Amino acid sequence: MPVLPAKAKEFSKAGLEAFATYWYSTLGYAFETGDSAPMMAISDPACQTCAAMKKAVQNEHAGGKWIVGGRMVVQSVTGNIAPAPDGSYQTITMVRQENVKYYNADTSLSEDMGVTTSIADIVVTHYVNGHWIAKTVEHLQGSKGN
Repeated sequence: MPVLPAKAKEFSKAGLEAFATYWYSTLGYAFETGDSAPMMAISDPACQTCAAMKKAVQNEHAGGKWIVGGRMVVQSVTGNIAPAPDGSYQTITMVRQENVKYYNADTSLSEDMGVTTSIADIVVTHYVNGHWIAKTVEHLQGSKGN
């Protein structure tokens, strides 16, 4: 299970960037294990992207199905510690996902997604009660993965 680095608890540019990187490690963990609890623990309950990823991963781990791979690789991360007008903080990331294979309960390969190309995401966060929380994670407009 991914461990939240101490740096990711800080209210600083470095802390914001460490948190965004950690969020992706929890997403990769969800793909690899079917356990989305660590990701949801650091995500706002209203985060639609987070809920959609949780549901998708759970569906692919249900009924004897499973996923092989899916680790997220954060290639760059740039946080902005100046708050947006709504009080949120934004981080721009370049992320790709390692090879993901979906298997059916009968052990047959359902889909091989390969390795995704890098995509630009925005991670919108809030700093609440001494810790960061992901409000939403979305692809930047025009950024398409594999």
